[in-house]
Amino acid sequence: MIIPSLRQLVLVLLTLSPGAVLQAGKVPFARERFSVAIPADWEKGKGPDDGAILYRDAPGGEGSFSIYQLPVAKDHRANLEGTLAERVKAIRKAGFKVSAEVKSQKQDNFDGKPAVFAVVPIEASYRDQIVKFTYYLVLIDARNSVIIMQAALPRPLTPKLQQEALGIIQSFREKKQVP
Repeated sequence: MIIPSLRQLVLVLLTLSPGAVLQAGKVPFARERFSVAIPADWEKGKGPDDGAILYRDAPGGEGSFSIYQLPVAKDHRANLEGTLAERVKAIRKAGFKVSAEVKSQKQDNFDGKPAVFAVVPIEASYRDQIVKFTYYLVLIDARNSVIIMQAALPRPLTPKLQQEALGIIQSFREKKQVP
């Protein structure tokens, strides 16, 4: 299967029908400041010990979804492109092969916040086999932190799994502050 281009991914994220997450439950994170809607059949799992503040396994262990929160120093601005570059560097350092150039796409209004989207195609060796999967990464400037949403999905990817993962990403919301 050909990995969808970044433009196609963004288009899907922006036009994904709300029906994709109808049977999902709202899951708050970061002291209930943010939330995403997780499909009912995505289960809490024992993800890798990599600092995720939220982790879910796709049905049948076919993929996973994680959220990370990185602090931004006081009086500094988030560097989404730099954070993405460091993330890709860490993926390579962990022994994974990034099998294509990683290009990012900026979005100025992701629930009112600037964000960067990237598709990272990965190849890993496991028991003399090559395992192919893709990270869908979304980095969000949340003023005092960077929120990283990461869907790790197998290749080839089923349309249902892709729709569910993109639905989780699209459901990201910040809790409105009451004056």
